Amino acid sequence: MSAGKLKFTAILVLFIVILSITIPVPVMADGGPIVPHDLWADLKEGHQIAVVTILNQDSARVDLFISILDKTEQSHEMVFFVPIGKKSSSFSAVEQDLFTFDKATTRNLDDIIRQSANDRQYAVQVLFSGALLTNGAWLVPFWAPVLLTGCAAAEQKPEATLQTESSQISIYGIDENTDLDALIQTTGLPASVSDTLSKLKGQQIAVVKLQTKSEAGEQESPVPGQPAATEPGLHLSWNTSLVPVESRTTYTYPLGTGAAWSKPIELTRVYIVAPRGMDFDVEYPALGTEQSGFDIIEGAHITKFMATPSYAVDEARGDFGRVWRATYTQSNPTDDIVVTVKAQSAFSKFLAGAEESAFAYSFPFALVIGLLVWLLAWHFLMPRFLGEGSGQPARLRWHYGLIYPAINIIFIIFPGSILYLLFIMGITIPALTVQFLIGGGVTIGFFALIHGKHLGVSRGKAIRAFIFTSLASSAAYLILAVVFAKIVNAI
Repeated sequence: MSAGKLKFTAILVLFIVILSITIPVPVMADGGPIVPHDLWADLKEGHQIAVVTILNQDSARVDLFISILDKTEQSHEMVFFVPIGKKSSSFSAVEQDLFTFDKATTRNLDDIIRQSANDRQYAVQVLFSGALLTNGAWLVPFWAPVLLTGCAAAEQKPEATLQTESSQISIYGIDENTDLDALIQTTGLPASVSDTLSKLKGQQIAVVKLQTKSEAGEQESPVPGQPAATEPGLHLSWNTSLVPVESRTTYTYPLGTGAAWSKPIELTRVYIVAPRGMDFDVEYPALGTEQSGFDIIEGAHITKFMATPSYAVDEARGDFGRVWRATYTQSNPTDDIVVTVKAQSAFSKFLAGAEESAFAYSFPFALVIGLLVWLLAWHFLMPRFLGEGSGQPARLRWHYGLIYPAINIIFIIFPGSILYLLFIMGITIPALTVQFLIGGGVTIGFFALIHGKHLGVSRGKAIRAFIFTSLASSAAYLILAVVFAKIVNAI
């Protein structure tokens, strides 16, 4: 990386990687960066992005990007360590800017999550269209929430050493025979980390010596309110073993070490990726206000809350496996993210297939179930709402009920297409209000003209029977649609 890119930002490898890989109790935040006390307040973690890819039941691949901002006008040497787990291998380090890391590592995962979210939103909209077939405009208010979702000791030798332009990373193993005092003296770590290191026996650590550079001359971000996309940092990668717990294995991402920072971390993203055939459960802290979900036009909701403590959890399932992402803004986490790895169950496979095809499945569901529910209501409920004495039963034969779905389809196309355009442009309430008024009024008007005088009862009673029938069929369809949407994870 050129010196020009580094002139305004410190590159620092943080300590927040795979604590408690071999022990069930997480190591606390005292395993972090070692800096002079008077410098601590001038450091701020800019971005922390981790991608944990589950390789199999026993191992995972970790990619970590860390950038630390040094607000002083001088260069400083930092010495700190990163716990990297048990039997770690294939360790690598490269200086890299945020844009390059995102492009190579997370952009595809973000696209998968975004596309999955869009497909789920489209599926709900299609299901809503099916409700209109059942004269469901009167139940728009019920749909709205879904639509809007050591001195003399021998010197300790590293197992491996890696060098980048601004840093030196040395890999040490810690076991029962490791002289921690000697290790601390050799590496330059402070004596205060001795207790933390003693908890890491059986693991490996990466000791980092890094020369920071001033933040002066920082470039402006192309996205207002967000850090510059070219923010430099360090990309660490390695494979690690998971921790056996009963019949499963776990991975602990030490998000909780964020509590050690004097200033909130601007942006933290943690991805958990499982291939097809693997699955996992996740325990994670909720920090700030929840802003999960996506807007069709603007994207992830949390992008509008970069300046306040917020969090979002989004995920996608499909033939590719499963991608889970937690995003935190302006937070100092005190709790870790714990991932329990398991084999993919038959039900999980079903959910993955259903979610991936949610949009495609919604069309036949809306058309077939919407029509079926309406025709059943027309045939069985309409006569009962009309009461005794209603004449001309031929007028209530099932095929006459098709008149109203046909009328609704016409109005779904126009002006429905215009109302949908207004809806996705963010004019949601007006669009739904007009749909409520037009959808309800049009079908009542046509019913009054076609059947109002021909059912052996007064027109007023006939219209009331039609409204009750429409409400009953729409409510039944709404229940079925919500169940279907839950099954395919559309809501």
